[in-house]
Amino acid sequence: MKTFPMEKIRNVALMGPHGVGKTSLADAMLHVTEKVGRRGNVDDGSSVFDYAEEEIERKQTISASLGWTEYEGNKINIIDTPGVDDFRGDVYAALRVVEGIMFVIKADGGFEVASENLWNLIRATHLPTFLVVNRMHKEHANWRSVMNGIKDRVPGAAPLQLPIGNGESFEGVVDLIGLKGWKFDGHHAVECPVPADLDAAVKEAREMLMDAAANADDVLTEKYLEEGSLDEADIIAGLKKGTLEGTVYPVFFTDAQSEVGVPSLLKSIVNLFPSAFSRTRQPLKGVKAGTEEPTEFTPGVDGPVVAYAFKRQYESQGGDTTWLRVFSGSLKAGENLECSDGRSSERMGQLSVAQGKGREKIDVAGPGDIVMAAKLKATHTGVTLASGVDFAFPPIKYPVPTSTDAISPMVSGDDDKMAAGLHRIMEEDPTFQLIHQGHLSQTLLATQGEIHTNYILDKLKKLNGVVVERRRPRINFKETIRGTAEKQGRHKKQTGGRGQFGDVHIRIEPRERGAGFEFADEIVGGVVPNKFIPAVEKGCRETLLHGLVAGYEMVDVRCALFFGSYHAVDSSEAAFKAAARLALKHAVEEDADKLRPVILEPVMKVRIVVPQAYMGDVMGDISTRRGAILGSEADGPYQVVTANVPEDELYQYATSLRSFTQGTGVFTMEFSHYSEVPGDVQKRLIEEYKKTAKEEE
Repeated sequence: MKTFPMEKIRNVALMGPHGVGKTSLADAMLHVTEKVGRRGNVDDGSSVFDYAEEEIERKQTISASLGWTEYEGNKINIIDTPGVDDFRGDVYAALRVVEGIMFVIKADGGFEVASENLWNLIRATHLPTFLVVNRMHKEHANWRSVMNGIKDRVPGAAPLQLPIGNGESFEGVVDLIGLKGWKFDGHHAVECPVPADLDAAVKEAREMLMDAAANADDVLTEKYLEEGSLDEADIIAGLKKGTLEGTVYPVFFTDAQSEVGVPSLLKSIVNLFPSAFSRTRQPLKGVKAGTEEPTEFTPGVDGPVVAYAFKRQYESQGGDTTWLRVFSGSLKAGENLECSDGRSSERMGQLSVAQGKGREKIDVAGPGDIVMAAKLKATHTGVTLASGVDFAFPPIKYPVPTSTDAISPMVSGDDDKMAAGLHRIMEEDPTFQLIHQGHLSQTLLATQGEIHTNYILDKLKKLNGVVVERRRPRINFKETIRGTAEKQGRHKKQTGGRGQFGDVHIRIEPRERGAGFEFADEIVGGVVPNKFIPAVEKGCRETLLHGLVAGYEMVDVRCALFFGSYHAVDSSEAAFKAAARLALKHAVEEDADKLRPVILEPVMKVRIVVPQAYMGDVMGDISTRRGAILGSEADGPYQVVTANVPEDELYQYATSLRSFTQGTGVFTMEFSHYSEVPGDVQKRLIEEYKKTAKEEE
């Protein structure tokens, strides 16, 4: 296969919410450049990029896919990313390895709430980004409305084109730099006059374009202020600089189905996006392998090999495949590289370039390219492979899961099989978590949403034959006390032969929230020998761990051993452990009015983004969930609500939010603090605990 130098490689990703036509646009880019003979189609399952069985069935991108094409002697690597929030982990990975992003917007919908969060994520990276208004052939396409929305939401947006026609009549674009019209005849652009009805719009849009170009460069700013205009060379120079610095966002108009506008988009990818060679102009920031110590590395064409594994997938015929971005040097099949975990090395397997599910084997991957390696054993997602340099990229910070279920296999004894299967899936998808909570006797599956959960469990069933039962998880409540009490615990047992004797007096008192457990030895005069005191502490710790009120761990408590007695023959560590347990148990049962025990619940800080029209619904729903509104603020056409909500009230909240906001609401959450539960909730939890304990007797 032809080898491309770094300056001829463009690594780009298609991003945007579900339904904007990203995959169709990627397929059109391959067809326009004659990389494929027939344009792939998502609807009939022939897409080059959506090729997995689940994607064909659902008609949506679930996992990122990779393809490439060639335009004017340049290689363009295209990563098509999922648009559904539940599968957005691949977006985070792609942002690490590309030099440019095409953010796709519906011509018949404009910016959506789902666009908003993703757009904020992209802007935070400062990566060069195009705004691509797609689906221009749709009946309700309205480019003027979309453009107004872009101007409101994106400072620095600059239209490089305006569409000729709208809806089914969309047939070309006006190039605002050269002030020429272009209609598309198959794969080719044919020059045409600028339609007279666009004169006013062209003038206004070109002013926006010149403003954006001038603002990107001080020299151009001065010239623009003096002369009131910029020529073509100035505009192009300003756009290149602004795009590279992430301050200018060129806007394009396309229709993937008819392929109108796609050739000019490809041309701009080559002309405006930085090449892979741009990475060699400044150091990469990372850490020393196996540590958190910051370091830098400047990549080079002939420098040491540095490659980054940003995705791993299992293919039924080829086994495990790892996606690698080569940042420095040339990667060769068969060579040995060090893994960034600092403990293992990897012998590079067969290398290939991907065209969807198609593979073309290569012996060497040049610097700047994106390739796949087969059957790597030690290289997981996020691992840096290097030779001769102590450098690793920091871990990707994936979004925090928002949906949690307790899971168990339907068939008894399949626990190990379930865990092994889920860990295998986790190698491909690191955005979900498997959490075993022994103290609550449950295993939790924490995912990005209901769709994500269903997908994972369906995949587990197909790959491992394990059917899983889902249920509402037990919440990790805590117990604590608000008052002080002193209690004796006396353990005495005589069954023939040596007996058991332990006697302790313990003072139980509260500590500040979050202070944890403290044990104090206040024994004077040896009434409890030193050798038994650690056993008393252990008895306190174990008893508090299992709870005294409703079966949850008791926290933020100080236990002081201040008196006791022992027997020279019958006393033992086990007896004093039992005595400590009895002292704590009797204190809660007999002196509850003094201790005033309470149950604490985890409270989550929730950030909700919805259109203004749904604010009332969101506020009312939070109130029914015992939530407290912290504040709200306008962000363009959206409202951002922050609230503290008990975790126990957030089960399947993602599904509920999407339901009453017609799919437009999105949210994130993170742990905030523990808070006392209301009296009725505490009563319910205690009754449930007593009922369960009675059933287990």
